Amino acid sequence: MSQAEANARLMRRYYEEVFNRRNLAFLREHLHPDVVGHGPGIDDVVRGADQVAAFSAYVFEAYDDYRFTLEQATADGDRVVVRGRVSAVHRATGERVRFFGLTEYRIEAGVIREYWRAYDRLDLYDRQLGGWRP
Repeated sequence: MSQAEANARLMRRYYEEVFNRRNLAFLREHLHPDVVGHGPGIDDVVRGADQVAAFSAYVFEAYDDYRFTLEQATADGDRVVVRGRVSAVHRATGERVRFFGLTEYRIEAGVIREYWRAYDRLDLYDRQLGGWRP
């Protein structure tokens, strides 16, 4: 198996374990301690494994029935781009939401070192949740 294939496999496991099984231990084991997460806003930056874990825990508190469907994981060298979609129930409003996202990861020595995520926040917050903001 090439390194790119191993990186894509890691990301497939990551999404299943972390987002569908809510296994935050897997998350902590596969993040670099100084991981940096970017986006979708320019100033939306998460630094360190603890902040990434806290963000993931927030997602689980904010949404019931959260399910991530990984549609594609494409790897090239140390980069993996994941495309997928989420279906969940927003706990504060009771609304069922659906959105898609793209995230590019940089893998270093078998762990996630940096990522850039993008999803349509305006559609999620304004159209689906009627202007609700976190």
